[in-house]
Amino acid sequence: MFKYQKWIGVLILLAILVSACRTSAEPTEVATTAPTEEVVAPAGPFKVAVVMPSAINDLAFSQSMYDALTAIQNEMGADNFEFAYSEGMFVVDDAAAALRDYASQGYNLVIAHGSQYGSSLQEIAPDFPDTAFAWGTTVDTFADQGINNVFAYEARSEEGGYVNGVIAALLSQSNILGVVGPIETGDAKLYIDGFSAGAKATKPDLDVNVLYTGSFSDVALASEAAQTHVQAGADGLTGTAQMVVGAIGVAEENMVPWFGTQADQASLAPDIVVASQVYDWTVVLDEIISLVKGGTLGGEAYALTLANGGLKIAYNPGYDLPADVKAKADETMQGIISGSITVGEAAPPPVVAEELVFGMVLVGPRNDRGWSQAHFEGGEYVEQNLPGSRMIFFESLNAGDKPEATLEGVVDDMVADGAKVIFTTSDEFEEDTLGVAEKYPDVIFINISGDDVLTGEASPNLGNIMGRMEDMKAIAGCAAALNTETGKLGYLGPLINFETRRLTASAYLGARYCYENYRGLNPDELDFTVTWIGFWFNIPGVTLDPTEVVNSFIDGGADVILSGIDTTEAIDVSGQRAARGDNVWAIPYDYEGACDAAPDICLGVPYFNWGPAYLETITGVQDGTWTQSWDWNPPNWEDLTDNAKTAAGWINGPGMSAELQAQLDEFIAGLASGEINVWTGPINLQDGNEYIAAGATATDSEIWYLPQLLEGMEGPSE
Repeated sequence: MFKYQKWIGVLILLAILVSACRTSAEPTEVATTAPTEEVVAPAGPFKVAVVMPSAINDLAFSQSMYDALTAIQNEMGADNFEFAYSEGMFVVDDAAAALRDYASQGYNLVIAHGSQYGSSLQEIAPDFPDTAFAWGTTVDTFADQGINNVFAYEARSEEGGYVNGVIAALLSQSNILGVVGPIETGDAKLYIDGFSAGAKATKPDLDVNVLYTGSFSDVALASEAAQTHVQAGADGLTGTAQMVVGAIGVAEENMVPWFGTQADQASLAPDIVVASQVYDWTVVLDEIISLVKGGTLGGEAYALTLANGGLKIAYNPGYDLPADVKAKADETMQGIISGSITVGEAAPPPVVAEELVFGMVLVGPRNDRGWSQAHFEGGEYVEQNLPGSRMIFFESLNAGDKPEATLEGVVDDMVADGAKVIFTTSDEFEEDTLGVAEKYPDVIFINISGDDVLTGEASPNLGNIMGRMEDMKAIAGCAAALNTETGKLGYLGPLINFETRRLTASAYLGARYCYENYRGLNPDELDFTVTWIGFWFNIPGVTLDPTEVVNSFIDGGADVILSGIDTTEAIDVSGQRAARGDNVWAIPYDYEGACDAAPDICLGVPYFNWGPAYLETITGVQDGTWTQSWDWNPPNWEDLTDNAKTAAGWINGPGMSAELQAQLDEFIAGLASGEINVWTGPINLQDGNEYIAAGATATDSEIWYLPQLLEGMEGPSE
């Protein structure tokens, strides 16, 4: 087993290393902001603050910046240059707070050293117009948005990646190389693409297998990915970000050559590290500091390259690299510097012009048997029914699974990959979708469950889609009321907002109607309790545990559990309790196959079917007929299981008896014909105030913007 303690010790010892080489950088972007008047440099030291996602001794991204600042301080002297830092800021909200705090303290330059910090900096920089900010790795200075105090910097890491790829290919005997990546963005993606290009240019038949862990910091995931590569026959490994310490350990255990980047990683495993691409940020920082002293606070973008010396290849003297291989690597470096080798020339073939690429951003995993899987399969439906369409996707974009990732960063990569339409499939993404839609006006964005078109906040390239699930939830409530023997229903809720209140209330109204009209019982005696876990699915330590909530419902006498969350705990736990002898039924949510977890106790599933709406949207974009709209798409009442037509559906569950199924079918027919409308008054809010008068029917707006739960429902409304 890999001894993590060893590597932690090594990292601490290496924290004192610094890089002192300096060369002039060249701007990569012409947008500049000149000072409007001569600015006199302030007395006292020049003060810099930097926020970094990982530790200053990570032998990777953060240490490369820390070493550069230390080198500048050593050269300028502590009396003339001071710097402060915040390390381990992988949570974007924490980083944003640190950036704002440093700016308020009057630092001359505040550095956001992480591509995931862009959205935060975009909000913070305008609040401090007299402070210079720098953001990396990116080329976006926000100058086109009227923000004139942000510098941008990046590492053209594909250049050193290409060189490493050439070396790895020449050394490989198995013709299989493995790459351990973090999140597919920024300099990490550039490096991996460059490595793959260099290897394939050297040996076209060689396989370069890439595994992205979805995290910059998870050492264990990096180790697992490296093990997978080794088991697949890889005899050369590389990777990027601070988590690669785990992958390097696996490489050393298996004596597989390793190729480093960002910092010289030879000291971690002297016997197997072949070479490392090293970042020297002083090349960028010298230029930025000089400009800030002269009064220019932003507007320039800089890059580290092999040509300007910001990128270097550090060969490990402890590794016996054949002379001919080193000569080829040196020749490759000179070719990149001179321009005779263009890294992009060895990249994969360009996308065929007729192909329409669309992006799918998922809040959960694509196989969650719930909300995210329904969206993912909607994308697959488009691919199956629209020749030339291709889906790219990013899964589990949430603070629990991938705290380092941002919607903006994901969208940046999708746009770079050619996406013309991007679906952001959660109300969690609603606010950030507004920002990326403005950033990319030529890309169509669809936010699912939002209402920015309705409220007038959306830019012209942003639309909203939602299925009218309220009707299906009413059916779910009816099924629950028909089956309950205790008169107690438990509703497993996610978080509280307009969407979840109206869906939960619809289930309650359906339950009341059927409890009274089919059971002949007093609906006021029906116990309908909602427990909100705090998010769409379980995040340990952040939300309530849905497993515990379901067990609590059953222990309290509830014999039908309805789910409103994205995942399957409601039916999973109910099935387990039923197997132990409890008389309990379940109604899962979101995904048409959700009954499969425990079919015998499943009363049915209200599910989303996104394929038809997504296909219509992408077809409209393809033929130029798409127009902005807010779509609350109804079910296909003629057949609620026709996935070529319905936006929301209902699957009958095996747990329903034939007698009760007949009653439920009658209720569904009443909803379809309009004879039954569960949103007919009198309906009071939870605080007792009248909401829908007797005989009146709620409008779409009154349903969509339901301000509270309803009278008779147990559980908080806010």
